[in-house]
Amino acid sequence: MRKQQWFLYLALICSALLLASCGQRSNSGDITSPVTEQETKAVKVIDKGNIIHKEGNRWLITAYVEKNGDPYIDAYWFTVNEQTVLQNSGGQDVQPEKVAIGTQVEAWHSGAVQESYPAQTTAAKLIMQDISQEAPADMIGQADAVQAALQSQSGATSAKAVKLASLDEENGYWNIELVRHETINQSVAIKIDARSGQIIPAPVAENDAFRVFSPQSGTEAGPTFTVEGEARVFEAAFSWTLEDGHTILAEGHEMAEAGAPEWGRFRFDVSYDKASQSNLMLILFIHSPKDGSVEHELIIPLKAPQDRVKATVE
Repeated sequence: MRKQQWFLYLALICSALLLASCGQRSNSGDITSPVTEQETKAVKVIDKGNIIHKEGNRWLITAYVEKNGDPYIDAYWFTVNEQTVLQNSGGQDVQPEKVAIGTQVEAWHSGAVQESYPAQTTAAKLIMQDISQEAPADMIGQADAVQAALQSQSGATSAKAVKLASLDEENGYWNIELVRHETINQSVAIKIDARSGQIIPAPVAENDAFRVFSPQSGTEAGPTFTVEGEARVFEAAFSWTLEDGHTILAEGHEMAEAGAPEWGRFRFDVSYDKASQSNLMLILFIHSPKDGSVEHELIIPLKAPQDRVKATVE
């Protein structure tokens, strides 16, 4: 009888221990549930990055950083879902469709990270950052400028990032520097017209009054060629000549689309018949409004095609 009581007592103790163990496992499961992890274990992974691309609810966010003294691009594909907190710097909620490519953000993830490049994870929180350099009312903002620069770059790449974004108010353009993961040490500088949002081509020659985009210096030009560029000149008016060192082959007066202090686009054609030798000079200049003297000469050296060079008679 005593043995039966002892075995019954031992069975009760084992049952109690088993129930306690099950309860602990249940509680442990609650602590590590995905919802709690998202609420309490969000990890900040991007401090100052930009939204580079959007594919539905998958957003590519990158940041140009240094790791161990070397340049690096932190890159994450974030899945944005209903639990993702999207806010501006003032703490106000932002709808996903209102967040533009080029926007500067801070980013937190939650849950597991798939170790690919770019990494893949779920966005817990994205905060739109204030831009340190605000644009005047008549100029586009930084996000629009970055977006225009990104759209100008084609070709497959694992990731690209914004190295620099600065506004030159005096000259009216945004200077954007982009880097690619594959060529991290070779940045691409892109100028964006701060009023039109258009790409400003790299000038072949420039000074304080003119930026000439074509023709390229040293190229064959003629008998007719087109000159394209921008001018920042008084009342948008300027002049030009085409010379061969001995003779003025052609000359004219043009108007840019806008006058100083803005940069105004221009495009005009130059035609000539013959040159005395192959070396030509296209010269752009303005006449001083004070005394009519020639100012801000910009010289673009060109070549005359061989059939446009006069035969020299000795």
